[in-house]
Amino acid sequence: MKLFNFVDFFYVIEHNNEYFEFEIEDDFLDNISEELDIDNFDILKMSEISEGNFDILIKTPKGDEKIYKYTLSSERISYILSITE
Repeated sequence: MKLFNFVDFFYVIEHNNEYFEFEIEDDFLDNISEELDIDNFDILKMSEISEGNFDILIKTPKGDEKIYKYTLSSERISYILSITE
């Protein structure tokens, strides 16, 4: 599995020549909002660190940038594997 593309709050994973589009989970986004006490932010970049693990760079309304760790959920991994294996 590898990160193929990322746009806004959606990302595409490629595995065995199959492509899967997912939206970043609301819980993950809500935790960022609560931690920073902000209502909105922009996701600037999503980078794959290792299989299923990513760094997400966000930018706050004040212009601050911060990196968060994001892990592909076990449900999503199981779904991808059920289709491709």
